[in-house]
Amino acid sequence: MEISEWIYLILTGFAAVAITALVLRLWILQRTPLQNQALLGYLQQQSAAFWLTDADGKQLWHNNETRFPPLTTHIASQLFFSADGQHPGLPDIMAMLQISPHWQGQVWMGEHSRQAFQLQVSVIPGYRRQYLLWRWRTLQAELDQMQSQIDACLDTVTGWPAEALWRYWLQQQLIRHQLRYHSFALVLLDIAELQTIRRNFGSVASDSLLQQLVKNVQSEMPPEAFFARLGPQQLAILLSLDGHNEQSQQQALQLTREILVFCQGPFVIPAAEVRLNCHAGIAIFPDAGPNIDELQTHAAQALQIASTVPDKLHLWQMQNQSTVAGIQLQAELQQALTQYQLEIWSQPVIELSSGLAHAVRLELHWRSPGRGLLNYAVLKPLAGQTGQLLALERWAFCQSCQLLELWHRLGELPPVQVELSAANFRHSGLLTFLQSLLHDHQLQASQFVLCLTEEGWLQDPAGFNAQAEALVAAGFGLMITQVGHGVGALQLLQQSYWQAAELSEQMIRQLEESDTQRNACASLIRLLINQGLQVSVQGVDTEMQAYLLHVMGCFSCRGLHFSKMRPVSGQQLPYGLQQQWQQAS
Repeated sequence: MEISEWIYLILTGFAAVAITALVLRLWILQRTPLQNQALLGYLQQQSAAFWLTDADGKQLWHNNETRFPPLTTHIASQLFFSADGQHPGLPDIMAMLQISPHWQGQVWMGEHSRQAFQLQVSVIPGYRRQYLLWRWRTLQAELDQMQSQIDACLDTVTGWPAEALWRYWLQQQLIRHQLRYHSFALVLLDIAELQTIRRNFGSVASDSLLQQLVKNVQSEMPPEAFFARLGPQQLAILLSLDGHNEQSQQQALQLTREILVFCQGPFVIPAAEVRLNCHAGIAIFPDAGPNIDELQTHAAQALQIASTVPDKLHLWQMQNQSTVAGIQLQAELQQALTQYQLEIWSQPVIELSSGLAHAVRLELHWRSPGRGLLNYAVLKPLAGQTGQLLALERWAFCQSCQLLELWHRLGELPPVQVELSAANFRHSGLLTFLQSLLHDHQLQASQFVLCLTEEGWLQDPAGFNAQAEALVAAGFGLMITQVGHGVGALQLLQQSYWQAAELSEQMIRQLEESDTQRNACASLIRLLINQGLQVSVQGVDTEMQAYLLHVMGCFSCRGLHFSKMRPVSGQQLPYGLQQQWQQAS
């Protein structure tokens, strides 16, 4: 045989080997893990749950351990990164497998009732198509054990952390705020009457009261606030603050004053309705100490002082630390509440067509020893600065109810108009508070017209609308005030809960001298009437103003032309209710 023939045979052999190897390689690539008996046999012997899926997560095989998790063909809609089912897990896992052949982490499986698992997902190499191996290890037992340990650290009455868990959380918050250069307030709250209530009414009644108080406070505080019960009558609250020094101190005082208002109640227990007088001590990190022990010690010292002062509130400060800006005003307003410096004044609201009083306006006044007599318009921004406006207005409404109860014994009384600021609408308990006072004094909601500004709606339209609708459903009348002296959004005026609108004093200031002002005022009144509102005006000082407003379609007015604001008492009806005033015609 010639050399060329040998070469041909050798080359033919090499070609055959290469073709055989290529065919074998293609055959291997066409295979799937389902044909790999060695792999399947190994996985079948494992105690953990294993799945084989395609690249889209479609199940192809599983071992005998199918209890955890239960088999599903809808893994995309059942795999989550959180127990609440708000964060789907499959898309992110698939995206990470494009970068790395392995992924592991904690997931939750299930449509409604979800279980926690430690999951490992790997791309199986050696196949033309992508196949995934899933390894599941249940974490539910570990989580249940952890939850039982947490439950052991919770107070059984309030559900809040007890002292051990509180100290751990306080330490974590201290570190977090320290890293971010933020301040926080540690507020200790003492409910002194709780032991007396337990002694007189029993533990069931005292526990019920405490649960109501906790619900009151927790629903009104910022979401990031943290609460704990440290003793039978002592609660702790951690509040994150904005800024530092005086700004954080002011914010802490304002929030704590609101907490004390919500702690007053009333609370209903079997056979009684209870109102509480709590006191609170405040320590601010880092001013009151760099660690949790110093913070709690200083907060406890502040709580002790708070039990001896009239306003039941004390902020711990170093001896050489400057007084909080506005602390003098806060003290004065607190004295106004406790030392009978606040008064209720009245002014008749006159129907222009008849000359009769169709309502009476009640307003809060402060007879300050150092500042003189301040009306509501002056008092409101001062109390707003110190965070005491809510407490003052609640006191005023309580006094108004007491007066109405007395006046009804003396004669007929038209509806009473009472002003409420936006501070009342930042919290959800307004209607409950009002209805409780009406029940105490045997009054009806229809006897009140609540006078509101646009401020509450501008701050939170949805929340304001919901509370306003609830007030109307309960029987209260609502009147929007200061119309023409703000944004005056038409969307707000179109809300169905308004019964009346009151123009601001600024709208009629140049009414007699300016054609432009008359035209603007007339247009606004027509707009309000078209919305189905009764139109009233404040600050009517002259007969000509009353006449022009009547011609424009205004229903009622109040001002010096008819009567000035006067102090009231429970021994006689407010001034001007039985008087025939001059008709504006």
